[in-house]
Amino acid sequence: FMVYDVNGDGKAEIVAKTSDATIDGCGQFVGDSLADHRMKYQKNKNNRYGYIAYGPEYLTVFNGQTGAAMSTVDYIPSRGIMRRWGDNYGNRSERYLAAVAYLGGKHPSVVMCRGYYTRSVLAAYDWDGDVLKPRWVFDTDSLEWRSYAGQGNHNLRVADVDNDGFDEIIYGSCAIDHYGKGLY
Repeated sequence: FMVYDVNGDGKAEIVAKTSDATIDGCGQFVGDSLADHRMKYQKNKNNRYGYIAYGPEYLTVFNGQTGAAMSTVDYIPSRGIMRRWGDNYGNRSERYLAAVAYLGGKHPSVVMCRGYYTRSVLAAYDWDGDVLKPRWVFDTDSLEWRSYAGQGNHNLRVADVDNDGFDEIIYGSCAIDHYGKGLY
């Protein structure tokens, strides 16, 4: 999760990946309050640790002062087909990183990431205080960025590496430019 003043109002918000039955700081549920998407070992012998391998995923902005959920959208990148992440049991599809970066200049964006061993997807979001909206998505499953697959790492860095006044995302052995295209 990211804690930062992402809309520039002088107060930090909390941006986090959520799921059904998440309870915000005011006692309200995100999604289905009765859902339980944990897979039991008996259902899938490859999932002996009970990974959550199905069900909806969300991205929620919480008020930093009250904990109230202010906006919830579908989480990008979605889990999709598990084996496209590099395994068949929900380990590699559940590798997450996140950052705050100044991609557009004045206001920061939140960058949510999934996967790094095989497939990597980075999704940038902007929050204006009312609407949480995607800025761009970078996906190594796309033909254009397939050469970036498998270059991820267990961490990322944010820096203006090309000196253009905007942040880039350094993701292991590759860098993603501020507008969501591969830089190197």
